[in-house]
Amino acid sequence: MPSPRDLAEAALREHLPALARGPLRPLGQGLDHSAYEVAGHVLRVGDPGGLLREDRLLRLVGPRLPVAVPEPVLVDTARGVGVQRLLPGAPLLGRAVGPRVAVAVGTALGRALRVLHAVPPGEVTGTVPEEDLDPAARLEGLDEGLAGLGAAPALLDRLRAAVPSPAPRRVLAHADLGAEHLLEAGGRLTGVVDWGDAALADPALDLARPCRDLDPPAFRALLDAYGGPPDDGALARVRFLAACAALEDLAHGTATGQPAYATAARRALARLLPG
Repeated sequence: MPSPRDLAEAALREHLPALARGPLRPLGQGLDHSAYEVAGHVLRVGDPGGLLREDRLLRLVGPRLPVAVPEPVLVDTARGVGVQRLLPGAPLLGRAVGPRVAVAVGTALGRALRVLHAVPPGEVTGTVPEEDLDPAARLEGLDEGLAGLGAAPALLDRLRAAVPSPAPRRVLAHADLGAEHLLEAGGRLTGVVDWGDAALADPALDLARPCRDLDPPAFRALLDAYGGPPDDGALARVRFLAACAALEDLAHGTATGQPAYATAARRALARLLPG
């Protein structure tokens, strides 16, 4: 059975032979894909259907958003390989960028989310799935990953006892806006990547991971640029979903040996669930 690298190299040889001569550099591995970089392009190897949906979505939202997203090049459905142009900048995860840069990033992200969440849902029906609006759905499956991680199971119990009310509506959401998917260079937000989890979802979902990963002044700047909370109960859902996402990353970082995720998650939990 061919490896993800084998599939990526075969797709290059068939579709972009000029790039096939360059070295393929691993960029990382997500839950559902492997990624490589070659000559200013990113190759993602995963589910062909998901890659096609992401390709369609990026072609729709790319021209509208005030921040860059990956430019699709092609999808090789036979091999499950998507090719996109590489964006400038480095992920924010594990980096200290300073308060002024963090506020600038938050402001730019808030403006982008305001535009993204205004996309009529009917334009993406059939391209992205619908997420459950009940915040309690985010607690499912967390028990197993948190077993033996110190106080984490007790924090999960606290969240179970304080589930906020469901969102009143769905919007088009990126749905995984962690620091690892926010690119920065020269003191500005240069791109938002990895749109494979995009969905019609609670708008608070796109505010939750920035709430987890940005410092409070940067998140306030994001919220101001966004136009304020999207509904009366949104901030309660944001805090709840941010804590759930921190527990997810604590489990993920520990299980996969990626300390940057676990360290950031612990720092966020100390702020979101003190005591």
